[in-house]
Amino acid sequence: MIVATRRHFVGLDGLKGIALIAIVLYHCDEGALHGGFFGVDVFFTISGFLIFSSLLNHIDSGRGLGLGEYYLKRFRRIYPAFFMLIPMTTTLAWFVNKDMLVGIRDQIMTALLGCYNWYAISSGASYFSQMNPDMLRHLWFMSLLMQFYLIAPFVVLLLRRIISRWVPVAILAVLAVGSAVSMGLQYQPGADPTRVYFGTDTHAMGLWLGAMLAWMLPIMRRERGKNIGSWMERFHTAWNRIGPVAAFVSLLALLWMMRHVSQGPVAFRGGIFVASLLALVLIAGSIPFGSWMQDLLVFKPLAFIGHHSYGIYLWHWPLWLLVKAMFPQWGMRVDCMLLITVVLTILFAMLSWKLFERPVMRGGFGALVDISGKDGTRGIVRSFITIVMLIALCGTGGYAVIHAPVSTSVEQTLASNARMLLEQGRHADWNRARPPAPRKPMHKMPDGSQMTAIGDSVMLASSKGLQDMFPNIIVDAEVSRAMTTAQGLIDQQKSQGNLRPWVLVGLATNTVVTEDQLDALHDDIGPDRVLVLINAHAPVSWVPGTNDVLRNYAKAHSNNVVLVDWDKAISAHADELAGDGIHPGMANTIYAQAVKDSISDWIKQGH
Repeated sequence: MIVATRRHFVGLDGLKGIALIAIVLYHCDEGALHGGFFGVDVFFTISGFLIFSSLLNHIDSGRGLGLGEYYLKRFRRIYPAFFMLIPMTTTLAWFVNKDMLVGIRDQIMTALLGCYNWYAISSGASYFSQMNPDMLRHLWFMSLLMQFYLIAPFVVLLLRRIISRWVPVAILAVLAVGSAVSMGLQYQPGADPTRVYFGTDTHAMGLWLGAMLAWMLPIMRRERGKNIGSWMERFHTAWNRIGPVAAFVSLLALLWMMRHVSQGPVAFRGGIFVASLLALVLIAGSIPFGSWMQDLLVFKPLAFIGHHSYGIYLWHWPLWLLVKAMFPQWGMRVDCMLLITVVLTILFAMLSWKLFERPVMRGGFGALVDISGKDGTRGIVRSFITIVMLIALCGTGGYAVIHAPVSTSVEQTLASNARMLLEQGRHADWNRARPPAPRKPMHKMPDGSQMTAIGDSVMLASSKGLQDMFPNIIVDAEVSRAMTTAQGLIDQQKSQGNLRPWVLVGLATNTVVTEDQLDALHDDIGPDRVLVLINAHAPVSWVPGTNDVLRNYAKAHSNNVVLVDWDKAISAHADELAGDGIHPGMANTIYAQAVKDSISDWIKQGH
């Protein structure tokens, strides 16, 4: 039933190629493929299938489990690629954008130890945010996989002790369902889903499903051999006919999900499990002997990408961050930056494969520095290049890691602005003894004494510009605020007598904004004040939808709501943004000017 050539199942490289393309597109241009993260679940399912197949084949061949050989192979496959990846990317980051090195030591250590996913969860690093992303955050996938590799032999040993052959299949199925249920129960809509996405307990369903298929196939093969004409024989015959069709339909369904399903309740409350099931059907329908799906999946470009998927996966994310940092934010088209990233990724992945990964896989770690001449002049030259590269990279990369900054330049700027606002708040006299009564706007350009501004880190970064353009404005801005905090902040300003006739609200960067939230905010401010809504500019999935909500709301309530199109204003000056593509420089006045121009235009329209 299975076509295999020394542990290699025909067609799986093509599947990995499709999954990897989806992942790269999701990471580099989320708008092009909202559900590209489902590619990870295809990989998990394939990995669970392959690792359990390898272990079971090793046992069935009479060689036992071979723990030493098993772990050595995994070690040789995983770690050589790190020898070039980590020092090379840290060196490049030192010269291109030192902000990328913040927290790099912890990232490296936890990635090497195979526990980066839990480090990211405990440190609050978000997979779904593009703001100051960890350079090695994509290695959460490898950490979860390494943890599975660690326990897989012991799971096999335990399950092999069970006399009934189908009970282990049921146990593996229960583990998969349990992981999916755990993800669904722990997911909280509106909260950062990194915990449920990175968690080994909540995101292992694909691994267990792949393991289940690997356990089923030998049983079905033995049952069919013993009972010719049995239901198993009939099922085998039927599956050979319908399996490729089922696999093709599953592939179409997966592609549809990758295009239309984004991170949210649908994904975390069943979508990821469904994607893993579809991947399972795709594997089962693609590997039978004679399956026409193999002809589709052995397409050479896809097979090439799948064969080198490990190296491509490792390199694409840090190189994407480096490419973005080398060019002004959005000054170059995303597709151009993506093309550059793809070319560099393939070049670095191939170099790593030839110099580090393949030699170690074939001859162990000693092959990296083999100058015995056994492989001729070419082998000596390769070993010499490898030694020189290792020394140079370890030196420069080590220097970069040792001298890595503690915080990013944006964080330093925001902290400085926050201290400035706090100091001003201590010494400023907002006339709290006699709070000014709300009055109807005079429909003329307000000065700072008539304005209260409430915002997130983007407003905090722009606070100096606001104060220079609107002297005596009250600015209450902090990092990581969202629209969900708006009413509480408004009420606080009211209680202090600081809510002035013009209220600026810039809280659209960090989460989705809904019309209900704006209605509540509008009612809380009251009809005698003008609400000035500032939209967002950030490379995150919810910003376009949030900006649409803000624009439509301002249009529908134009009598006392003004929209400031910060996204449009800063897009014309993308080189003024910090490396994260979100925050303007401390001395920048574009934010304040956008506020002033928007209010002026609104007044000119006769409101």
